[in-house]
Amino acid sequence: MISQNSHFLKIKKKDVPENSMVEFYFPGQKPSERKPVLVINYKGTLFALEAFCTHEGLSLEDGFITDDGKIVCAWHGSVFDIKIGKVVDGPAKRDLHIYKVKEEKKGDKVVIYE
Repeated sequence: MISQNSHFLKIKKKDVPENSMVEFYFPGQKPSERKPVLVINYKGTLFALEAFCTHEGLSLEDGFITDDGKIVCAWHGSVFDIKIGKVVDGPAKRDLHIYKVKEEKKGDKVVIYE
């Protein structure tokens, strides 16, 4: 059950092609309250992480996914584990926040929430 106080986002699974990353935003009442989330389709499974590298706050969407399930930041080469957000290689020192991903039973929608 998703709490009504939680931020949540609904997307279509097909909006994130296999082995790609797409940046979305949790809704907010004001544009400044919208919170970015990076949705990754790694080998057919969706994961959702903090959208910006913890090193200098630049978008991870510009990076790439490795065959062994890592995100590499395009800007300074930090590497993060897709499944748990852990820093595998720096210069980043802080892990990425991860979000829960739940596929709806009917249709192709996915819910992402904190």
